[in-house]
Amino acid sequence: MKATMNPTKMEARIKQKLRALIGNVTHMQNVADQTLELIKSILTEDERNDSDTCRVVENLSCVCEEALQVLCEELKKGTRLYEILNEEGMRTKAIDSL
Repeated sequence: MKATMNPTKMEARIKQKLRALIGNVTHMQNVADQTLELIKSILTEDERNDSDTCRVVENLSCVCEEALQVLCEELKKGTRLYEILNEEGMRTKAIDSL
């Protein structure tokens, strides 16, 4: 599918998708944090330290935090992300994946 939208509409669509990502990542971080709280109430500290699942959930929470910072900064800057992607020859691929 070839993107034929004008630049203003593409920018609006990118911002809309960034907002959707922020909402989804926020939800995922909340679920990860709630899961960690439940794990802490069930497992001992030694069991938590030996648990790969616990480490993965902790890492997921951290990754979500970092992703939220990046996504929010991008949205605050109001940069024309599609122009940057276009310069790198990735515009069509990026827009199609949205």
